[in-house]
Amino acid sequence: MAHGAPACTYVAGVAGRDGVWACWVGDSRAYWLPGEGVATAMTEDDTGEHEALSAWLGADAGRPEPHLRSFRPSTPGLLLLCTDGLWRHFPTATATALRDRTHVGAVRGRARTDALRDRTRTRGLDAARALVDHALAAGGQDNITALLLPAGPRSHPG
Repeated sequence: MAHGAPACTYVAGVAGRDGVWACWVGDSRAYWLPGEGVATAMTEDDTGEHEALSAWLGADAGRPEPHLRSFRPSTPGLLLLCTDGLWRHFPTATATALRDRTHVGAVRGRARTDALRDRTRTRGLDAARALVDHALAAGGQDNITALLLPAGPRSHPG
């Protein structure tokens, strides 16, 4: 990466009842945060020696090769998309620490009414804000982005 050239990393996700997909370039990450069980990273950083970026988007990036990963969750949960400004502040057992911080159990179910859906969205937004607040409290000064998307099979019949 040339000094001063505009550049960024990228992560995108699609989450639904039938599957979860993540696409990325660089060190922005996607995590699967199940309502119960072990949280897992869906992405692998494009970094080399000393964590230097080996792939990014920008004027001097050449032709980066985006990565794509998908799977079908067996339980409801959340897809977390985030930048290094967030995940760097969860140094040990990152995925599980992120999952525990989101209180996934509060947002894992699918709502049947608009009122319940609105409340679920609010809880998801509150969980994302809690993650960002944690990173800021830990001294985060880099760009901090967190997005939580509910996914997985419905937690109720019908």
